[in-house]
Amino acid sequence: MRFRTLVTNSNLLLRVVQSIDKLAKNAILKLTTEKLHIIVITDVDSGLQLWSDIAVNALFSDYRIESIHGDEIYLEFTIDNLQRALKSAQGALHTTLKLTKKQGIPVLSLVIQNQSNTGRELILNQDVPVRVLTPLQMDAIREPLVPDSQVHIMMPPLNSVRSIAERMKGMGDRVAVSANREGEATLRVSNDLVEITTFFRGLENLTYDSSTQEPSANPTPDRGSGEFYTAVVDMKNFLRFLQSYHVAPKNIVCCIIEHHSLVFYVYIGSTGYGGVSALNDQTCGSLTYFIPVRQV
Repeated sequence: MRFRTLVTNSNLLLRVVQSIDKLAKNAILKLTTEKLHIIVITDVDSGLQLWSDIAVNALFSDYRIESIHGDEIYLEFTIDNLQRALKSAQGALHTTLKLTKKQGIPVLSLVIQNQSNTGRELILNQDVPVRVLTPLQMDAIREPLVPDSQVHIMMPPLNSVRSIAERMKGMGDRVAVSANREGEATLRVSNDLVEITTFFRGLENLTYDSSTQEPSANPTPDRGSGEFYTAVVDMKNFLRFLQSYHVAPKNIVCCIIEHHSLVFYVYIGSTGYGGVSALNDQTCGSLTYFIPVRQV
């Protein structure tokens, strides 16, 4: 098992790790020949899961990976440890990332090369302890299968949603996310004394071929395009998803599956917001958040 690469975009890798920092203590890193995957499965009480993939060429060069398991490597790591190591690599002249062993313990080792004010070469080593997982262990970790969503809608700018959610969080521990097929969405929170609803209009809906969809386990009667579909989720989970602002997402698609889950697809690209027409334009990766609904 071998892995070694030159990190060419440590800033993007750091921002991805920062976006998952609030989700859990540990995460899984899956390395393949073409993509880097980070997987976070939170505790049973939360139920939130994150599945992400980023193109190798968006992060690395001189990328070398070998294993007897189809050139795939699976590692469990502590998120905070990797975050601290990557912060040390910001602005470095060269950063090498490799899988090695130190005193018999497997580690992801960052060798960070910098230069002092006098021109002297400075070398910093940052080691992140990891646990190597077997293919059998990875087989038990599966991305959630969800029914077809009733609404696919582009999210408004994340900073505005974050600002609203931060003000709402003191009003209740759950938030109702609603949307229709006419570019409208709402966020609603309530308690025994007050109910607050924020409206968003002029959003873009994604179209799909309904003839290819299979019926869900709990089918929802079809409604008019202006009728709303709603998913009620834990406010804490919604705020955790909003940490994805760290990656400066290009686009975010919200999918509402009534009585089941709320799914967010966060697309990472080299340009800013581009709307539906730009979803696959220069996209180098994505973060997918699965958030289970809660009973009202």
